[in-house]
Amino acid sequence: MYEIIIIGSGPSGLFAALNLVNNGKDSICIIDKNPFPSGGMLNDCKLNLSTEIGMDLGELRITKEKAKEYIDFIDKTFLFFGAPDEVYGSDEKLYKEWAERAKRNDVEFIPSLQRHIGTDLSKKIIKNFRNYLEEKNVKIRLSTEIVHIEKKDSQFFLKSSTGEEFFSKYLLLAPGRSGSSWLREISKKLKISYSNGKKIDVGIRLEMNKESYPITDVIYDPKFKMFSKYKNVLRTFCTNPKGRVTLERYDDFTLINGDALKMKKTENTNFALLDTIILTEPLTDPFVYGKLISIATNLLGNGKPIIQRIGDFLDEKRSKFETFFDKTRWFDRVKPTLQIGELVTPGDIRMAYPYKIVKELKEGLIRLNKIFGNTILKEENIIYAPEVKFYSISYQTTDELETNVKNIFVAGDGAGKSRGIVGAAISGLIASNGILKKG
Repeated sequence: MYEIIIIGSGPSGLFAALNLVNNGKDSICIIDKNPFPSGGMLNDCKLNLSTEIGMDLGELRITKEKAKEYIDFIDKTFLFFGAPDEVYGSDEKLYKEWAERAKRNDVEFIPSLQRHIGTDLSKKIIKNFRNYLEEKNVKIRLSTEIVHIEKKDSQFFLKSSTGEEFFSKYLLLAPGRSGSSWLREISKKLKISYSNGKKIDVGIRLEMNKESYPITDVIYDPKFKMFSKYKNVLRTFCTNPKGRVTLERYDDFTLINGDALKMKKTENTNFALLDTIILTEPLTDPFVYGKLISIATNLLGNGKPIIQRIGDFLDEKRSKFETFFDKTRWFDRVKPTLQIGELVTPGDIRMAYPYKIVKELKEGLIRLNKIFGNTILKEENIIYAPEVKFYSISYQTTDELETNVKNIFVAGDGAGKSRGIVGAAISGLIASNGILKKG
């Protein structure tokens, strides 16, 4: 029997536990189905130290001033556990130059201070974080998948896939983005109130030589935002200078992602261009829509994501194995960081994505290309799909992120309360403060 059980060992779960132990709680258990505590912290671990990125202050019901207090605490905590001192984005003069370039093309450049930790160094920081919590008597149960939760009188009963049983007075559900479907199914059984929402991000990941994206010398992960002709929002996301493209595996499909190591670099930079789709009747479930697009893309890639040269994409042609490194078109100048054939399949993204999304992504590429002086649409550059971000579920909560079921709290990306490490950590702190208020 624990007083508090936290499902999920990502930033929301870890920071919630940290706040609880720092305020005297000593009966806490963190449970995660993964073999290593992580969440989004394990993938590149970029910290956006701005209230404008990765969080919705209205959803979190906090002021900008309060958010800044949380951000300062979160940043100092990462430094305490071993994050590097270097901060990107402090040169306001260079910021203004890029902002002016963007504005001339009807694009907004969003400034932000950022700290990059890297996938390799993040493992050490997570380990230090875990050790600290365990020294404070927090129990961390990994490789443990919870398949059943029910409320019994004044406590919760949990059962794992192996039959192990747990009991607690309070529950914090923070399974992360990859656990959003799990959270939805559990919520149905517990009658936790939520709505599907209307938005989902569908896009592509670009990969190019680092020299083609020089803004990363000013800011590690630049954020550009624009409105398409259809009035949808297009934005850049998760830039990885000298990084690599990676895979994000789910049960029945595989997505594209990206990260970068701190100690080992590549010759390439990658980033995502996302199109925020707003669904209307009769199709109102963004999660199902995004899943169908992902499965269709994998199907066309023979069970794998699709890779395509920009030159082929603009010429409305399918990329092929035999021409993917065609020297006559300079395709050999950019080498993909994902192995062709084994991990990704050359193909035609236009066949997998709906026409409207393809048209909007192309519009976004053209406008970014103008900002960067024709380096984005070089024929040798590469695009990958599917890149889909599921933020579809919105849980009805109090100011402390407590659900309609008494003593069940939610936090993090999987609960629709954040979009990134810092935002997730803030939601975990808010939820844990709600538990502390209850005694």
